[in-house]
Amino acid sequence: MSSSYLPLAIAGLLIAQNSAAESPDPTALDRLWGMATLYKNAHNPILEEFKLRGRYHGQYHDVDAGRGDASGWEDRRSRFGLDARLLDKQLEVRLDFQSNNEFADGYDGLVDAYLKWKPNPTIAVTLGKTKPLVGYGDWIPSTNETPTFDRSQIFNQLNINRATALTVEGDSQGLLWQAGIYSNETPATTGGSGAWGDGEFGDLNGGYGVTLGVGYNFHHQLEVEKALLRIDWLHSERKASDVVLNRYDDIVSASLLCKQGPWNLTAEAFAASGGDGVNGDVFGFYLQPTYDILPAKLQLVGRYSCTTGDGPASVVAQSRYEREIPIVPIPGVVGSRNRGDQYQAVYLGAQYFIRGNHLKLMAGAEWSQLTRDGHPAGYAGLTTLTGIRVSF
Repeated sequence: MSSSYLPLAIAGLLIAQNSAAESPDPTALDRLWGMATLYKNAHNPILEEFKLRGRYHGQYHDVDAGRGDASGWEDRRSRFGLDARLLDKQLEVRLDFQSNNEFADGYDGLVDAYLKWKPNPTIAVTLGKTKPLVGYGDWIPSTNETPTFDRSQIFNQLNINRATALTVEGDSQGLLWQAGIYSNETPATTGGSGAWGDGEFGDLNGGYGVTLGVGYNFHHQLEVEKALLRIDWLHSERKASDVVLNRYDDIVSASLLCKQGPWNLTAEAFAASGGDGVNGDVFGFYLQPTYDILPAKLQLVGRYSCTTGDGPASVVAQSRYEREIPIVPIPGVVGSRNRGDQYQAVYLGAQYFIRGNHLKLMAGAEWSQLTRDGHPAGYAGLTTLTGIRVSF
């Protein structure tokens, strides 16, 4: 599949919209998705709801770059687990695990595994394996809701991933705040250990990270549907055995999320300092607008991202799928393959919603360039993507 197939993919979405009368009856889809809820009783004071949860994200990529080409299908995400609400919905339990590409391992580690206690509507306390509270626009929302195939390059460079944690979040009259402490030794996969052993949660002997953050929802002042500004800080006391949060000492994110009518805009910036070895200080941002061409059916998605770093190897190319193209290392700099000091990318795509974010088709293309000292000595190419997202 070449990059010229993008217009055909988008045209396919439009054709699907014109054939909406032939699509499955929405009531039938609702019944199908409702089968995941195994128990629901609002009058039961102990267990109000018990449901299965899962997702499958599959996508085809085609990379056309000056240094080479690459293409293929990837089972990007495949997860299965459960959700439960107990004790008058004050306690939430989430547990799910992941497989991997081509389902080589049916079980490849826990993803989320936590208890969330909500003593009242304004506060939540979470204990277990969960997301560090930073990067509110690119990281905190579910990947089922992400309008692009992958997160921004700057976020992916930071090596933020789920960790064993204790977090507290609050929301009072539009003012939001958060604090958390995390184990940096929490692995992303089991590595052959048992589900409840050190291989999932770590032994808590490594380094640790902490987050603090505040936000404010000022949509009333702007008279729009949504206008949220957040500032979050992550500090990491790193050790050699750490697996996550081990690349920088400090990361600050600033997030702006706005919505009015068919328009959505997410603008987010990250600054990371105190890098380990080859990872110098970096600053990056992205602007991600979306526009609903057909409400709740067809959405146009765009994104511009830019990252600059302190040092010729401070910025790394996207792991999907740009690193499949060989880039010449910087002489004398260990670990400098697929690295430069500036990265820019432009993404344009579309989403077709069959049942909202629970069942959708996606198509898009991203042009990106990684440079060194202002010269195109790194990566430059176009990645075309098509895929499906299913979740319940």
